This record gives sequence, C-alpha cells and structure tokens, in this order.
Amino acid sequence: MRFGYAIPVTLILASVVSVVSVGAAAETRNAITQYGITWTFTDSVSAGQFITGDWWVVGPVTVESVTPTPTAGRHGSVVNPPAGETQGYDVRITGFDPSLRAEFPLLLTPGQSLVSTASVDQIGVETPDTVRGQYCRGPLRTAVVLTCLKEASPADAFRPAYVGEWKEMFTASQLRRDILPKLKSPGALPDIRGYERDLQRIWLDHKRQWSNRKMHPLENMPDYGREITNIVSDVAVLLLLEDPNRERETLLLRYAQKGIDYYGVTQSDADLWVANGGHNSGRKWPILFAGLMFGHRGMMNVEATFQEDQQTYYGKGFLGQKALWSIAPDNVNKRHEEVDPKNWATFGDDHGNNGLKAEGYRKLNGPTWVGQALAARLTGMTTNWNHPPFFDYVDRWWQEETAASPLAKAMWETYRDKADAIGSSVQNNAN
Repeated sequence: MRFGYAIPVTLILASVVSVVSVGAAAETRNAITQYGITWTFTDSVSAGQFITGDWWVVGPVTVESVTPTPTAGRHGSVVNPPAGETQGYDVRITGFDPSLRAEFPLLLTPGQSLVSTASVDQIGVETPDTVRGQYCRGPLRTAVVLTCLKEASPADAFRPAYVGEWKEMFTASQLRRDILPKLKSPGALPDIRGYERDLQRIWLDHKRQWSNRKMHPLENMPDYGREITNIVSDVAVLLLLEDPNRERETLLLRYAQKGIDYYGVTQSDADLWVANGGHNSGRKWPILFAGLMFGHRGMMNVEATFQEDQQTYYGKGFLGQKALWSIAPDNVNKRHEEVDPKNWATFGDDHGNNGLKAEGYRKLNGPTWVGQALAARLTGMTTNWNHPPFFDYVDRWWQEETAASPLAKAMWETYRDKADAIGSSVQNNAN
C-alpha cells in the first residue's frame, strides 16, 4: 500500500533547515531573529536554542524592542500568556485585551516566556510559508517564543511550556524510547517532512471555544480542528513504528514538545477545548504521549476538558448503537443519534441546529480520531485516557464507516486486533 502525500517544495526546505544540532554551545548576542521576528536587547545576552529550535536567554535581560514593531492592536507580544477567553496579540481576534500586551523596553526574568507575533495586513491572504490545511481565517502570520532561564539550558532540553506559570523542563535523554512498540510498517509511508513542518513552530492554541481558530498563525499550524487532529493522529501512529536509524527523531522531539505545551495550557485553564462541531479535537493525545515518554504522572493523568470525551457517551441509539456521538454539550441537537434519522431535519431549532447538521459533524470528526485511538491502545494508555466511550465509539465508527487517513486506515487494519496485547507489553516495559 502506498500513501499519496504531496508536499510543497517550500515545506521540504523549511523542514530541512529547521533541524537543530544537539549540543550547540550558548552564544553571546545583541539580537535574536526567528521566522521574521527580531528581539533586540539593551546589552549582550547569553543565548541558545532548545532541542526543538526555540530560543532561550539567561536572565534577567532587557528586551529593548521587537520587530515587527507593535502597533495599536497588531503585532502583539505577551509574557506567560494565560489560557482562557482573552488574548493580547491582535485586535481582530475576539477577546482582545490590551492589558496583556508587553511594552518595550521589557525586563524579562527567569521563568518567563515572551510570545511575540507578527500580524498580516489582510486576512484571508496566504503567505509564501503558510502551512497546509490553513484556511487563513485569522490575522496572525506567525508566533515565536523567547524563554528566560536562570542559567544556560542543557543541550538536549525541551522548551518549557509557553502558556501560564508551569515551567517544568525535560530533556531528550529522559525520553523512554525503549518502551515504544517498534511496529513493522503496514506499507510505504508518507514523507515525514510535511509532518515535521506541521510541528516546527509553536502551536498558538490557548483560547477557549471556536474563536481559537482565528488565533492560529498561518505559518505555524492549521486553523481548524479537523486538520489539527489529522496531524496528531497520523504522527501518533508513525512514532510507534520501528525506526532503527532514528529518521523520525525530529518528529518525536517536536511531538513531545506539543504535549508539554498542551499540558501547560491545561495548568493555566483546564476548561478550554469544549466540544463544538469539528473545532477542538486532537489536544489530549499529545499530552498523554508526552507523559508516557517522560514518565510524568501529571501528563499521564491529565484532567481537563477535551472534545473527544464530551462528544462520546453511552446511550440508546435509535439504530441500536450503544457508544454514541454528540455535537456539543449545550446544543439542542446534542442527542441526535437517539432519534429516528427520518426526523433529523426537524430535530433541533429553526436556526439550522438540527440532527442533519450534527450528523455532518459526526462524519467530519470520525476519520480524524482513528489514529489517536489506535495509538492509545497500542501503548496501553486507554486507562490513562479515562473515557471508555471514546474507544468504543471509534470501534463502532470503523465498523460502520471504515474511514480514516490512508496511514491510519492501514495501521488500523494491520494492528487493531492485537493492539491491546501490544499495549499491555508496552505498559509492562514502562513500569
């Protein structure tokens, strides 16, 4: 089986040049530039890069200025941005709070993360480096993070989470690569360079509800949950395959970084990714996977709101189903699967929120969940996921629809029947 996957040349080049050399020594700098954003310091600073490429400085330091230069309501920078309803990046995103914006010169102290953004002039226009799966609904071109430490970072350190106050640090030497199942490939694999590019920059993803998509920078991540979850699911199973030459090492490092960041978001606000159509899936598995890889109990047992859990439940489906799907907790058509499909058109309200709409979103989400559900089984993390209806629903989805990405489909067909046994072996090795 061969998976079709066209990757623009710009994505390939961006991925190749982004790989960071482990062990690079700290440098003395007066300014740092990354992805078109520059921080200039009042004095020379000791600086370096984390293993995934983001920059750190030994502080306290004074950031004299940032470019693009902040203007009223655009090109915003925020220190330790909080998760929740507000943001300080661009006035064209809902929840804009100017009090969050950093003012320069800025004294940056150890334990602080400075997130700086660059805005676009016109919403809806792609940049040359826009990532695949972006519908260009938001005003941000890119976002970068500068982390202030009290001492130079270990060469193989991951960046601490950029959101909120939780700043625990991890290193690549802590990754428990030995417990991964190292499965045989189900066929020819997609080119991983596209996924490396998908995960290269920070995912600015800490705002509640659907308007979060407008905060997702064009060059950092897709804006819609379906595309985000497709990446999460495909990479989830790719990382479980044998990799004797560590060709997927960059992918592993960047995926683990996403798990660290997402856990940091939950420590700032645990009620963020509320179920809503196709917006908010794909945030839970990176946290659980990072927890497994680092042996971190907090991440392995994360407690927060996740769309996959709010959208699956046990009930009495009209057609006899037991594991059911729900569009959103507070929606009038939230239990459409308990109703005769003949009545879906009138099940709801007069504003289009009916059973037909709910079913459309059920079909939209289903294919994106297969890979991450299988990855959780293959690593024995279903107990840690702690929501059995999700896994029973994905089994039901597969029996009825057999729809997923080509990679997830091949992995499911090859490994689903023995996934739980493989996962038990992983857990035995981990404990």
